Amino acid sequence: MSRQMANAAFHKSKTLDNKYMLGDEIGKGAYGRVYKGLDLENGDFVAIKQVSLENIAQEDLNVIMQEIDLLKNLNHKNIVKYLGSLKTKTHLFIILEYVENGSLANIVKPNKFGPFPESLVAVYISQVLEGLVYLHEQGVIHRDIKGANILTTKEGLVKLADFGVATKLTEADVNTHSVVGTPYWMAPELVLHALLDPVMAGSLSHLDRSLYGAATTQV
Repeated sequence: MSRQMANAAFHKSKTLDNKYMLGDEIGKGAYGRVYKGLDLENGDFVAIKQVSLENIAQEDLNVIMQEIDLLKNLNHKNIVKYLGSLKTKTHLFIILEYVENGSLANIVKPNKFGPFPESLVAVYISQVLEGLVYLHEQGVIHRDIKGANILTTKEGLVKLADFGVATKLTEADVNTHSVVGTPYWMAPELVLHALLDPVMAGSLSHLDRSLYGAATTQV
């Protein structure tokens, strides 16, 4: 095979539906990997979550489809924007807004910027709260607010990401008290099933831990 043909085959394998090109891996999660992508129509950078459909449990696939259903109906400056999805025989690709600075969890690492001053923590947290207020107005609980799920742009705009365990409340749900999230980030009273407001409890307990983490590099 000639070098030209090899290069063509390589680029074809990294191109999705002739619309997006996969770039470097920028993250990974429970259900797949996230790549930086290029929109071949307008030149915009995007984030592409790649989920393997091979041997995936139906329950896990349902969680992923729920995340898509939630995201497609959300539109707020402090929420990562859903741009679409593509499906092949072997993979599901979720196209999301690209947030160039990455997560707060990565930014506050000792080998990066380290702990933030309180004034900057206040700037970030106020934006997180704006995003949470919007979500709650839509009847959506994120349930996993932590540094890894709080992204920032180069202009300092905060965006909430990863709605894999988020849920949309119905009237029947208001009287339930299920506990979901990352245990390390959950308040003790939430772990012990304290009877808290079901809409606010999960978000605020995780937010409190994230605030502390941003100021101490334990985010």
